[in-house]
Amino acid sequence: MKLRDDGIIWQELDGELVMMDLHRSVYLTTNGAGAFLARLLTEERSLEELASALSGEYGIDPASAHTDAGAFVDQLAAKDLLR
Repeated sequence: MKLRDDGIIWQELDGELVMMDLHRSVYLTTNGAGAFLARLLTEERSLEELASALSGEYGIDPASAHTDAGAFVDQLAAKDLLR
């Protein structure tokens, strides 16, 4: 999976991320972990890759990282921000 690159703008502010889909007027705000995952999703990544990177970056257990990464991906998919 990968973030769409057409019509989406994003800005990091104080470690958080605000994404906006200009075509659909949809936006998403994230915390620092979401910003970290969004940067990874500028390239094709699997859920397992995202979870592993999240676990390594924040020192959380792999199961929690998988759950958190999955929830973030679900939010992106619900807002049609993935391609």
